[in-house]
Amino acid sequence: MDVHEIVERWRESIPQRSQVEAGTGVGIMAVGVAAAVYTIVQKRRGFFAWAVPGALLAAGLVMLSDVVLDVRGERIDRTRAIIESELGDLDPLARAQVLRDIARDQIEELIPGEA
Repeated sequence: MDVHEIVERWRESIPQRSQVEAGTGVGIMAVGVAAAVYTIVQKRRGFFAWAVPGALLAAGLVMLSDVVLDVRGERIDRTRAIIESELGDLDPLARAQVLRDIARDQIEELIPGEA
């Protein structure tokens, strides 16, 4: 798998409402990297030399992390809808048993040795 395929898969996973934010975040990070390279080439030191590249990189990272959270939220919502649909097809007793078993499995993952 090459970089182009990875970028395409990531781009397809982004919700429609977050695509502009993702593109802007990548652009700001690219400008931040370019500013950092320029600062290194010019052999500049000190806080003020690195303030702009650092701020640009941080802003781009914040925007991209927000997009990642949006993608995660959408996946959670989609999965919740599928699970609720499947549970809705069961009778109330079977639904309660499935939910109990899921809760028990999740608790065992969090607290090893507990049953």
